[in-house]
Amino acid sequence: MASNKGPVDMASRRASIADGGGSGRLLLRSQATLIGLLCFSVGAVPRLLPALLGLLALLAALHVFTVDPKRPLTLMRTAFGIALAVFIFYLFINATWAPDRSAGFAKAATVLGLAAAVFLIAASYAFRTGDEARVLAKSALVGLLLGAVFLLIEISFDEPIMRFVNNHIVQVFNAVPKKATVVNGEVTEVTPSVLNRNVTSLVFLLVPGLLFTLALPASRRRTGLVALLALTAISVLMSQSGTSVMAFFVGAIVLGLAALSLKSTRILLAAGWTIATLLAVPLGALPYDLGWQNWKWLPPESVAARFYIWKYTADKVSERPLTGIGIRGTRSLHVDIPIDPKKGRQTPYALRPGRHAHNIFLQTWLELGAIGAVLLLGVGLAGLWEIRTWPATLQTSACALFAVCCAIGVTGFDLWQTWLLASLALAWASMLLAARLPALIELPAAGASPIEDCGKAALPATMA
Repeated sequence: MASNKGPVDMASRRASIADGGGSGRLLLRSQATLIGLLCFSVGAVPRLLPALLGLLALLAALHVFTVDPKRPLTLMRTAFGIALAVFIFYLFINATWAPDRSAGFAKAATVLGLAAAVFLIAASYAFRTGDEARVLAKSALVGLLLGAVFLLIEISFDEPIMRFVNNHIVQVFNAVPKKATVVNGEVTEVTPSVLNRNVTSLVFLLVPGLLFTLALPASRRRTGLVALLALTAISVLMSQSGTSVMAFFVGAIVLGLAALSLKSTRILLAAGWTIATLLAVPLGALPYDLGWQNWKWLPPESVAARFYIWKYTADKVSERPLTGIGIRGTRSLHVDIPIDPKKGRQTPYALRPGRHAHNIFLQTWLELGAIGAVLLLGVGLAGLWEIRTWPATLQTSACALFAVCCAIGVTGFDLWQTWLLASLALAWASMLLAARLPALIELPAAGASPIEDCGKAALPATMA
């Protein structure tokens, strides 16, 4: 195990001394409890993530502002921080011509709030000693394991826990016919797809969760790693979330590639991100133009349906290619799926207008235009650029998480879902917590502190 002493660790010691009284211990315990609850909510109730992440940011602010109030600003003065700030600034400008301006400004404010939360949380982590980081990571791991067990029970037995809560304690979801079967006022059956957001959130947290096992004693690390990996894999494969299944395997493949060659993997990820972002419109229309929607072996209500939606979403981009129709405009647009030009009749999806693009890259072009797509490209590339400064093991994991995010984005439901943005923010914030674990700290060749690199450059991948 490498030593974790360095310039930033001296700052951490000073912070620990200043923060080491009863109030400091209470703050650490509060953070640990909240992190554990956050990670449990990943598998159990993802809709709670934004509120819980906000509370964690408040605790982080209390910690940071008593030690070094300038640290968050230091973290923001990076390539990623600048790229993200410009992107968010454009979101607010774009909201001025959105179909629903209030909703557009609300979503822009949500992105700003989550970004600020992660910068504060990252600054707080930078002042935690290795022992304190282990406490936080263990709490996160326990919460994540319990959340994964909860999710597996729900998937295996048709949501018995949530049905009981919904029927006897408090209504936790809208029991519409699309989501549930209601008999005599009670939910008797839940559509399996209702749990897709839980599965997706769990996939986001899998990579940092595996790193958290390094906080355990050496004799227990393998057990923790296998348990988390097995619970996640079984839950994903049993779910109806094709997006999560794809992201799970893409992450595994990229993790293997990164283990072989980090530089080559970063180049491949940068190339893939560039192609997906800049060529989203022609690539989105391609499957339909090639007739893939007619392949009988594809699930018609998921994969084939996306080919139709992508095609007609791509066609709408040409109406306002530079600035887009406005943030969150896809919901108001109701993209039409008209008569099939090849068959001369309505497609099976004509009665299901696309209120969601099911592809964040296409959605970016439609709502934010070419300007937004270029800015998004810059955010991702800046994140990959900053990742290169991380310690090797952390960098390998970060590449895998970046790939998971991209895979979810390719077929994801909607970019502006608050729980999705919060899951993304939590996943990268968790990587920054893992960066403080002594087992992941490496002594750099040039003699600089790797944790200072992690503190100043790990955050830049937060929303990539």
